[in-house]
Amino acid sequence: MKTIDEVINRLTEIVLWAEQKQSPMGYFASLYRAMTIAVKEGIANAKFEDTKRMEELDIRFAQRYIDAFDAYQKGQKTTNAWKKAFDSTKNNDIALIQHLILGINAHINLDLAIAAAETAPNEKIFGLQNDFNKINAIIGELTEKVQDKLAKIWLPFRLMDDALKTKDEGLINFSISTARTFSWASALALAPMNAAQKADYILKMDNRVAQIADRVINPGWLLSSALWMIRVGESGNVSQKIKILG
Repeated sequence: MKTIDEVINRLTEIVLWAEQKQSPMGYFASLYRAMTIAVKEGIANAKFEDTKRMEELDIRFAQRYIDAFDAYQKGQKTTNAWKKAFDSTKNNDIALIQHLILGINAHINLDLAIAAAETAPNEKIFGLQNDFNKINAIIGELTEKVQDKLAKIWLPFRLMDDALKTKDEGLINFSISTARTFSWASALALAPMNAAQKADYILKMDNRVAQIADRVINPGWLLSSALWMIRVGESGNVSQKIKILG
């Protein structure tokens, strides 16, 4: 893919496929499509220092998710982090919020760091930091709307989210912001490495991110019970929920 419009079109295809198949894989795809549109609008409105570089980053970033999705559909090997996220969509006891966090975990904690280091290798990575941080503000504006949509799927979500807020950050926004902080540190580490060093570091990153996924899927008896109650309280079928998130 060479443009953000191509990325958005491919994400739209994945969302429509998921709606037809009633696949929870569409939850993260729908959220990610909305995020990509928000970044595209930020580029169009010159919110970034280097719009060409930001578009390159966004395309590299998206390509990793799309490649992982396509590989999984073909039964091919993908990263451990994405395999955990995709495998979880076959588990009917996983709540929608868990699916979203699993996607955020794989894509931002792992993919974003790699894409950033590839876009701005070596010392160029330091020049990317301001634009990297600006994405947080754009995504923060979007996630407030996402939380309102989640409240339509599970009515008590807004109350739960308010209880978990840290200042003005909700559950989804907190997850994304935390992941981006981790991702930037990983990008700084990756940027000066040679190919062999990167391969080894990425493997270790993938294993760490997969361990986080395990904790999201199996957070312990008490939280698992609460999440199960959320899951059974979600209104609508999979396709309807994907449409609400879109």
